[in-house]
Amino acid sequence: MPIMLNDGQRLAIELACGKLPLLFAKYADNGDVEAMGQLFTPDCEFSRPFQPEYPFYGRNAVEGIFRNRPPILVRHIVTNVLVEAVTETRARGTSYLTMLSSHASTEPPQEAGALYVGGFEDEYVLDRSEPGGVWRFAKRSGMVALHLGGAMPDLPPPSDEVRGLA
Repeated sequence: MPIMLNDGQRLAIELACGKLPLLFAKYADNGDVEAMGQLFTPDCEFSRPFQPEYPFYGRNAVEGIFRNRPPILVRHIVTNVLVEAVTETRARGTSYLTMLSSHASTEPPQEAGALYVGGFEDEYVLDRSEPGGVWRFAKRSGMVALHLGGAMPDLPPPSDEVRGLA
């Protein structure tokens, strides 16, 4: 029998999970790899918008994506965040993502390259390994729907080891 959530429980879950896409963007833009990694469960799955066919497995693999990328000035603009509480410990959501970046320098202001618009489908879980529990991404699947001002990046396929499979 499914657990029924009252309005207060549902709102608290949706608010907590709705912050995660915003924090992800902030930490990714600021290069705070450790803080961003803490948004994910240790056994998470993450698919980058530019390479959704190559998911990464585990917090360490996700952190590696951002730790090992070349220096970049980037801004992720997150909108249309919609979260639905499923149970007391699970939720799912979607968000739109607009990204602009420059590889010329990490000092603003810079002229941006292409404009990319896509989004994420997310699965959240309540991690009870910490007192009071912490909501984290269990799965984050990205995709690009539109781009303007340049081609899609031609990224080499990541190795199984880098993806957390080996």
